Amino acid sequence: MSALALRPVSSSAVSAVSSPAAVGTAGPRTAAGSPYRFTTELSGKPLRWNPCLPIHWQFRAAGAPAGGRAAVTQAVARIAQASGTRWVFDGIVTSAPTSGWLPQTNDANRPVLIGWTDAAHSDLLRGRPASVIGMTRTAWFGLTTGTVTVASIQGAVIALNRAARLPATGPASWKTATLHELGHVMGLGHAGSSRELMYPVLQRSLNDLQPGDLRGLAKVGRPAGCISA
Repeated sequence: MSALALRPVSSSAVSAVSSPAAVGTAGPRTAAGSPYRFTTELSGKPLRWNPCLPIHWQFRAAGAPAGGRAAVTQAVARIAQASGTRWVFDGIVTSAPTSGWLPQTNDANRPVLIGWTDAAHSDLLRGRPASVIGMTRTAWFGLTTGTVTVASIQGAVIALNRAARLPATGPASWKTATLHELGHVMGLGHAGSSRELMYPVLQRSLNDLQPGDLRGLAKVGRPAGCISA
C-alpha cells in the first residue's frame, strides 16, 4: 500500500487505495525473517479496520471451483476468530472482483468482495504471472489533525485466479490462499519468513495461520482496541 505524504494541518480528510497484494505458488523462499509485517503504518500505528464494528462481506459464486464457497466461508470464520472481529455475510453477487468495487468515499459502505475471476475480467489479475493465485486491494479513509492521522480500512476486494488448480482445503489450497488474502484485508503485509502463512508463496507444509500470523492479526484486530476519531 502506498503511504501518503502527510503535512501538519488543522484538520483534513485523507484516503488511499492500496497497491494489489498477491499470493502465489512460486517465487523466492527464505527460512527466516519477520514473522509479520503491516501493509501500512500511520502515526506509528498499523492501518486496520475498526475491530469494534462488523465487517460485511459478499461472495461471487460465478467461476468458483467445487468446494470453493465452503473454503472461503471457513477462511472468513477463521480470520474472524483469530482477529476477534465480527464478519457478516451479505449474500451472493454477480459483480467481478475488481478495483472498481472499492468505495470511493467514506460513506459508500461496500462489503468486502471475495470471488474467482480471470485476467480478462479483473484488473487485479491482469498482467500477473500464472503463478499468482490471489490478489487483494483495500481502501482506507481517515482524518489528519496536526501530525496525527486517525484512519481505518473501509473496503476490500479479493480476486482469486480461476485458472489456478488447487484443492479446496488442506495445505496450498483455496482455503489457505483465502486466509492469506484475508490477512491483507485486515492490514497485514507479507511476512519475511516462509514459516508463516502470510509469506508471499504458499507453503505445502502449512494448512492454517501460524504463530507470527496470529500475533500480527492480534495487533490489527480486536485486542488492539477500537478506532475512534
